[in-house]
Order: sequence, then C-alpha cells, then structure tokens
Amino acid sequence: MRFNEIVIKQTVDKLISGKDYREEVINAINVEFLDFALEFFKKILQAKMNDTNINLNWYKKNFINNNEIKPDEAAIFAGMNKKTVSNIYGSATKEIMINVANSNIDYLETILKSLGDSSENIGISIKISYKNISVELNLSESLLVINALATKKIALRGGAWSSIGKIVEKPLMLELCALSGVPKEYINADIFKKDGELDFDREVDFKLFNKDKSKIYRVEVKLMGKGNPESADAVIARDTNIFIADTLSLQNKNQLKSLNIEFLELKNNQNSIADFKKILQKLEIPYNL
Repeated sequence: MRFNEIVIKQTVDKLISGKDYREEVINAINVEFLDFALEFFKKILQAKMNDTNINLNWYKKNFINNNEIKPDEAAIFAGMNKKTVSNIYGSATKEIMINVANSNIDYLETILKSLGDSSENIGISIKISYKNISVELNLSESLLVINALATKKIALRGGAWSSIGKIVEKPLMLELCALSGVPKEYINADIFKKDGELDFDREVDFKLFNKDKSKIYRVEVKLMGKGNPESADAVIARDTNIFIADTLSLQNKNQLKSLNIEFLELKNNQNSIADFKKILQKLEIPYNL
C-alpha cells in the first residue's frame, strides 16, 4: 500500500521523539481499508440491482471476469492476493491472476454450497442501502463478500508493514540531519546505483561524508521489533557504518559494537538528536554544535 506525505511525516516525527510509530501505520491501513469497503459495497449494490440471477454468476461477471476490474483486484474479490499468487506460481501476470481468481471463486462456490446445505439454521445476510435503494445478500453471497474484505485487509496489512521502513528511511535521515544541522553537501540521498568497479555492491540509499569528504559512511535504517535477528545480517550485507533502528535488543547492540558500527535506537529515546550528534562528532561529519 502507499503512504501519503502526512502519514510519512507523522511517522518520522514520532520516531525522532521516541514514540511508537505503529499507530500511524495502523491508522493508514484502516483508512484505506474502509475506503475500499465502501467502494466495494457501492459496486455490489449496482451489480446486484442490474442482475436478476439467483446464483453467484452476477458476482463472477462483475468482480472476476470484468475488463474494468484490475487483475489484482479480481484476485482480492476471489479471496486471493497478488503476493500469494506470485509466491505459488512464480509470477502474477494478468492471465495467471484471472485464471487463479476464477479457479478460487469456483472452489469457494463449492464450499459455500456445502455450507448452505449443512447450515440451514444459520442465517447471515448483508443489507446494502443507498438512499431509497437497497439489496440484500444471502448466506453464500455474504460469506463471499466477507472473505474478500478479509483478504483485502490482510493484503493491506502485509504491504504496509513490509514497506513502511523503506519509505520512511530517507525522510527520517533527512530530518535527523536537518535537526542536527548537517550541511547538505555532506549528505548523499541519491537513488542507489551499483558501483561497476566493485565485485558486488549492496543497496543503500543514504550516505554521509566526513569533513574533508575522504570517507563515505553508509547508513542503514530498520524499523524492526526488539530482538529481530536480521539486523546484523542487514548491516553486514550492506557494509553499513551507521545503523538507525526503532528498537534494538541487548544482543543487537552487542553485535553492532563487535562490528564497530555506530547505532542509534529511537524508541523511548528523548535525546535522539543529541545521540545522533555524538555519532556525527565521532565520525567527523560536520554538524551544528
């Protein structure tokens, strides 16, 4: 999912002030999900009004095999998400997405029919109203819609947590540098480009220079939970000099110290700027005292 500038700024502000940033991500997920749900219900209302079929063909026609629906959306409506399809089939082309969506919706229809036959005493229905117009979905239709909504929420949540760190990395570092008074000429936040003179060159999108620019310091940012073992792996792989993290365990800190990597923990840290300046001073990176 995508984060707007306001969410990114609020996330950065909370990180630098030592607060937990996760509330911002959860709020962004909920807003996008509710927007999706309302639009989905509007489409269902329209589709149900314009079709007299008493089976689920109206759903397939409008939400799976509809050229106006994007393949990844069709997969969501069928209870699958793009990442899962890609993991299973090694690709997520339009053809694969539509085929998977059709196969899964047929599979779900079979399950729903079985549930309907064995659940005569259970009544679930969703009623959607707009002004003086309303439609009511039966058990199978309601369960299909609930499943699609659940799939969308899972997809949004997974996408948000996997991308927030990368999206916030540059804004966070730029704000840290701005608040510390690091001159722009000692900052390199350019998009990563592989160095052809090296046998290998791992991605890092933020670098700082010492006062005479004789040294380049590579910066890595990870918004991870406490004790996440990938921290040391990430900094080793990218030949990191400065590591910025939301939370670090004692083991993380000991690993970083053993690697001679400067680090800054943000959560519950009311002195993040002062601590960052200590790192700058040690590495002889210019900043305002």
